[in-house]
Amino acid sequence: MKTTLAWLWAIALGAAWPLHGQAQAQAGVTDTTILIGRSAGLTGSLAARMKPATEAMEAYFAAVNAAGGIHGRRLRLISVDDGNEPQRAAENTRRLVDEERVFVMFANSGTPQTVAAMKVLQERGVPLIGTTSGADSVQAHHPLLFHYKASYGQELARIATHLKTIGITRVALVYSPDPTGQEGRALAEAALKAQGINPLAVSSTKPEDATRLLAGFASAPPQAVVLTSLAGPGAAFFKQLVQLPVPPQVFTWSVAGVEAIHKEVGERIRGLVVSQVFPSPQSQVSRLAVEYRQLMEANKLGNGGYPGMEGYVSARILVEGLRRAGRELTRERLAEALRSLRGFDLGSGDLVTFGPGDHIGRSFVELTMVGANGKFVR
Repeated sequence: MKTTLAWLWAIALGAAWPLHGQAQAQAGVTDTTILIGRSAGLTGSLAARMKPATEAMEAYFAAVNAAGGIHGRRLRLISVDDGNEPQRAAENTRRLVDEERVFVMFANSGTPQTVAAMKVLQERGVPLIGTTSGADSVQAHHPLLFHYKASYGQELARIATHLKTIGITRVALVYSPDPTGQEGRALAEAALKAQGINPLAVSSTKPEDATRLLAGFASAPPQAVVLTSLAGPGAAFFKQLVQLPVPPQVFTWSVAGVEAIHKEVGERIRGLVVSQVFPSPQSQVSRLAVEYRQLMEANKLGNGGYPGMEGYVSARILVEGLRRAGRELTRERLAEALRSLRGFDLGSGDLVTFGPGDHIGRSFVELTMVGANGKFVR
């Protein structure tokens, strides 16, 4: 996959803008409206995360519109469900760009879905501002793709560093047998190796593999398990793990689907350590968190948690890019405006910085723990 992406994106470096004229760049922009497209997993395993993210995006865009919009234009978001299927993501993207005539694509979900969408967008010279995927293969530089979160590799490096710091050396590595989980496995192995830690055992989340792994814990118990999985497989593995008399502590990344795990095992989730790529939504000192909660409360949306925070941050970054692009809006001017962001403060020092060769806007990572009622504590 990495080779294919590298080839596709190298072509895009030279061809992203010149092959598309001014008329194409103006699609989705009228005197009164900017049309934004989004293909995401609104149903299926990602639905629990996508719902609060979508609510936060829409609430922020509504607030911007109520304040006069962007240079007098209102923002309109069209979100389409891809069911976590790459082919549907590509079809959605094609329809949104060719038929709905959206100006820009925004906040896609999933690694293979993002790869599929980018093939369509590359052909048409349409930017994608943000994706839930933190896959290092997806975060390779592409002139049309801007990221608002740290990579999976950065998350796993933070976990590995913490394990070394607290003296944990006996580690088992568990991954889901899908492209995201398998890439996570490779990244976790590299991160652990960099800290001088060699996994005692490596297993997929398949029930038969997990059963063999857990049986081996009786004679060679690890101090910790590093889990690189998405929601469904991770929850199933965790359900098996907590049947042990004394389960080892689990460390996982931000896309593990803690809500799904909590639904599966209840309070036995307590103690799970999760890397996060956004500040705590409950922080009392982060201006970003305070403003996010105020927005959600004003719209009676409740606590959207980290997924809602991700939606809010992604919308903030897109809006700032649109503002800086000016009234004479084109896709190229939007990309140039985003690349001009240097130390843009989302609140309390959470900075966004892009550049001509750097479309990874943020590198924030911290570790949290799941406490009572599935709530995160720091």
